[in-house]
Amino acid sequence: MRFLHVRKIILITILLATCSGAAMAQDAAAITAASCMLVRQAKVSAVDLYFGGDHKGYKPPHHVDPWEKIMNFYKPNGDEAGDREGFNIHELGRKQIYFGIALGVNAANYRVVRKPFTGTGTDTIRTVTSGIGPGFNLGIIANWQFHKYFDLRLIPTLSFADRTVKYTTVLRQSPDTSLTVSSIYLDFPLQLRFKSDPIKNTRIFVIAGIRYDYDLASNSTARTNSILKVDKNDLAAEYGIGLMIYFPYFIMSPEFKVSQGVLNINSPTQNFIYSTVIQKLYSRTYTFTINLEG
Repeated sequence: MRFLHVRKIILITILLATCSGAAMAQDAAAITAASCMLVRQAKVSAVDLYFGGDHKGYKPPHHVDPWEKIMNFYKPNGDEAGDREGFNIHELGRKQIYFGIALGVNAANYRVVRKPFTGTGTDTIRTVTSGIGPGFNLGIIANWQFHKYFDLRLIPTLSFADRTVKYTTVLRQSPDTSLTVSSIYLDFPLQLRFKSDPIKNTRIFVIAGIRYDYDLASNSTARTNSILKVDKNDLAAEYGIGLMIYFPYFIMSPEFKVSQGVLNINSPTQNFIYSTVIQKLYSRTYTFTINLEG
């Protein structure tokens, strides 16, 4: 009888232990499942938790692929540098000096100051006017972004320009005479550019500066009696307006500017009325340029 009682007690103890273990295992499984669910929802592994975040699944809030940048071109960037991270390096101030090319077309003429009537041979010429001629420009841009709103720009340029000068005389045999002056310039403009705050992905800007011109085609040293001679060296004041359009990897800036010469470039030929009738001659150029910078 005692053996039967002992056997029953052992069986009951085993059953109780088994039930208790099953309950504990069930509770542990439930706790593990809940933990896994939380980790799965948060997408954070134990290693990532140790390092302080989900490094594998993390993506910067403003990081997009290049195609998405192009497709969302007019999406506002915000005012802070962090809001534009990944869009264009120039806006972050990480690249203060950058370069580019300038492609443009121009229309040029002269501002002519005629000598007053004196009753001498120059009175044979009634009027002297200048017409506009076409040309084009090709330049290299060096830009220093030294301030949020200001750039200093040096743009060495090779430019071609044609100008016409028209004379009206009192002579019956040749009442009108026209001359075309072709110039090939090496230009060295130094400009200060002021930029507005970004409007979406664009900026409006104004420029002002000075420009030194060296005319490779000048005939001022020629020994022939040309109708009109112009000096090799010129200095001009420049001003203009434009628009900066930010793409992911470059900036395109259509720009219109006016260049007004401040030096008298007339090189008169003595005893030649077509030349001596002009008292002062100033260059003037209107230029439309597409700047590509990056």
